[in-house]
Amino acid sequence: MAKSKLEIELLGLINEKSASEIEKVERYCSLVRISRNLDKSISKDGTMIKVINGNQEFLKPNPAISEKVKINTALIKLDEFFEEKRAEKGKNNDFNEEDLYAD
Repeated sequence: MAKSKLEIELLGLINEKSASEIEKVERYCSLVRISRNLDKSISKDGTMIKVINGNQEFLKPNPAISEKVKINTALIKLDEFFEEKRAEKGKNNDFNEEDLYAD
C-alpha cells in the first residue's frame, strides 16, 4: 500500500528503528482514516438521524458525531508526541556559525 503524504511526513520525524514510534505513526494514520470515514457518514446521513421504534419516530444526534469527538481527542493526544519530535528536529537543524570554526 502506498504511503500517504501524512505518513511520509510523520515517518520523517521519528526514529524508524523504534517499534513504538512506528506504532504511533500507524495509529495516527489509522485514526485519520476513521475520522474521514466518519465525516463521510455525517455528510451522507446528516447531523441528526431519524430513529424508528415501533410506532414512534424521533430524531437523535448522529452517533458518528460523538465518535468523531473521541477520535479527535485521540489525534490531539498523539499529535503532542509529534510536536515534540518536530521541536527536536528543529533544534537539530539549527545552524550555529561557531560550528564552522570548531577544532
